[in-house]
Amino acid sequence: MVTGRVSARGSAFRPSREHRRIVFLTGAGLSARAGLPTFRGEDGLWAVHPELERAMHASALPDCIPDLWRVWPGMYAAAQRTGPTPGHRAIARMGAAVITQNVDGLHQAAGSRDVAELHGDAGRAACLGPDCTWSTALVPGDGERAEDHGAPSLCPVCGAPTRPDVVLFDEMLPADALERAERLAREADLFVAVGTSGVVFPAAQLAPTARRAGARTVLIDVNPEDPVSARAQFDEVITGDAHDVLPQWERALNGVRSSTFLDPFD
Repeated sequence: MVTGRVSARGSAFRPSREHRRIVFLTGAGLSARAGLPTFRGEDGLWAVHPELERAMHASALPDCIPDLWRVWPGMYAAAQRTGPTPGHRAIARMGAAVITQNVDGLHQAAGSRDVAELHGDAGRAACLGPDCTWSTALVPGDGERAEDHGAPSLCPVCGAPTRPDVVLFDEMLPADALERAERLAREADLFVAVGTSGVVFPAAQLAPTARRAGARTVLIDVNPEDPVSARAQFDEVITGDAHDVLPQWERALNGVRSSTFLDPFD
């Protein structure tokens, strides 16, 4: 196993025009600047509200559905109000494909067109029925009922309860999203992980998959020393804020000169 070389704030590595198939794997850390909490760690959502972590287990269904309605549409609405971060916008302007563990829709809001959502979409409702494919967009509000967010509480197709379309613990990831993510990893010539610990499977297999297929693999993290096992999967480890690093990359790729006046609005 090869340990990645550690770069300072992105200065030692930047993508070039030779990288024609850039793929990003993103996690909660990328959306933190939009005011969305990360989930793990001492300040994460699960530590502050442990009852919500318990509600996020599939074994708690259907009793946990009110908690799911209370949390996820509100988080989605907060993300849409704040809008994409500089990191989201830079990824979109690079024309990169995205594999995301986030459910906030910020990549699409930034303009990314090729997005595989591994953990679902908090802006949609889905049917609890295992064989039903009904789904609809939400109008997020406040409350613990589907009707509070513009969705019926019972599926109009099969009559089963509805829920936010997010993946719970012990649930399988959407097969189509996972297949798409694996394909993107195999096709990448540059694979970049941002805002994710990189240790949770099956997403943890994507960087090694890309590397075996010949891609250069890069981790951008403000604290890449932890965990070492994740760091070792990458050819380059960049210590820095993705919202600084990624706009620099995008400007270099697109031949845009840096502007200190415009930088805060990237």
